[in-house]
Amino acid sequence: MQFFHATDPTNVAGQYVTPVQFKSQGPQLLQSHGWLDATLLEDFAMKDFNPMKRDTWPNVLPSQDLLFMDRVASKRGQVSKQRRVHAHHIRKPSTKAPLLSVVFVRWGGEDAVPEKADSEGSNDGDWGQYGAPASNGYMSALVREGLMAHPRLGTESKQVKFEAFSLFVKNSKDMGEIGTGSMSNWLASCLKGKKTATCWMLWPAEWIDCRGSDYAAYITRCEFFQAMRSLESVGLRTAFPHPADQYEHITSKAWMATLSLQSQAKLPAATLVSKGNVLSNPKRAAKNALAALAYVRGQNPFPVGDGEQAAPSVINKDGVSKGVVKLGWSWEARYVSIFKGEEDLVTKLQDMFSDPGCLASTCIVQEWVDFDFEMRLYFLPPDDWNPSEKLQPARIECNAWSGSMDNGERRNFHKLTEAIILSDYWKEDKEAYKSARKQAINISQYLLGWLLLNDAQPVPMIRLDFMLLRTGPGKARVVFGEYCEMGACCLGWAEGPPTIWKRAIDNALL
Repeated sequence: MQFFHATDPTNVAGQYVTPVQFKSQGPQLLQSHGWLDATLLEDFAMKDFNPMKRDTWPNVLPSQDLLFMDRVASKRGQVSKQRRVHAHHIRKPSTKAPLLSVVFVRWGGEDAVPEKADSEGSNDGDWGQYGAPASNGYMSALVREGLMAHPRLGTESKQVKFEAFSLFVKNSKDMGEIGTGSMSNWLASCLKGKKTATCWMLWPAEWIDCRGSDYAAYITRCEFFQAMRSLESVGLRTAFPHPADQYEHITSKAWMATLSLQSQAKLPAATLVSKGNVLSNPKRAAKNALAALAYVRGQNPFPVGDGEQAAPSVINKDGVSKGVVKLGWSWEARYVSIFKGEEDLVTKLQDMFSDPGCLASTCIVQEWVDFDFEMRLYFLPPDDWNPSEKLQPARIECNAWSGSMDNGERRNFHKLTEAIILSDYWKEDKEAYKSARKQAINISQYLLGWLLLNDAQPVPMIRLDFMLLRTGPGKARVVFGEYCEMGACCLGWAEGPPTIWKRAIDNALL
């Protein structure tokens, strides 16, 4: 007979199947879910089965050809002993291939990724009930509420039709090994599914590997995207968060500069500044950056109405003097600095590139934006989406920040309802809120269409963030902030992650 083996990602001591002989160095590929050969040790009848009493479950002995180990390799290549399995997870022997093979590329380093905050220590800015995508808890929920609950793959399909693997990486060097052709071809050969997909539960970064839980699961971007492209080159499709080119384009934030001349994008003026120019002549680099921002704002002024200026901030109405310096891969607001004036910009550029851990070759210099709060729109474009048809967001969330970025202090994050916005922020001006919402949705159509120029396949999910400012009765200014990838925080949208997981799986099964 066969039984469905399942190891919860949260169980550090859980047993995984080794697909081939154990590799003592580099990334480890281990199977967490799938149908395995076994022998039924005792007669079993469904009438005697009680899901609440484990001793009524079928007693099976996995094939002695299978070797098991835990994720930390404390027990290598052990033959598994008999075990009790759920009655719905046994079947007659079958050679039928699973419908989908999934590989989770996940963190296996010494410092654990923080799990979701407990109720006492949590706040509006946390990841919510599922935690961050790189955490064990998030992946456990993805398997349980995504794969197992999917109508074509899980229990609703009468029989589980997927297999899942974890590819553990401890550092950027491990990720570099995945980028080699031999590793990619070997990994592809281990998968039996009719469809194959990878889920990258790590973050690309532009700083060197660092110890500590705050830096767990960050991988240098060159190794990260090389590995993604290597697996894609052998036919392993990326299901989460996005294919390599698309993901790199979104997270690089280079579009903040290249799109800022397009009036439809409603972006603040921005430019890219190279590390070489900063280190060789920082004063000239700062002067040129401010000149570039002035050029963009002059070519693409914001519409001017009563009491409004052509710049998105009061301080820059007569010329750009205040703004932000940031790296493209500035996760969790790392490597983000505020500058005030040319001399301060010189200092901030030097500080950014002189940090011994910084690997970036360029940074983004962007003008300042005044805003009251943010509005975040979640879009789930269908695979057959016609860009000429207006796409409505699946969800809209608003949030505000307290605390000063100017002092470099960590700011508090507050989720806002429409009622709070109207009472505490916008003086019961419903028309202004209605206008802001309409503007954000309309601007999004251009931004969603522009993504198709970089990858013709619509993104299964994208979050678009806007900065909103009430400028007068019934009026609001809406400025685009950034694209946020699949897996970005869903704030107060409790059903968000499961909804997104289904879209990712649906996309993988196309």
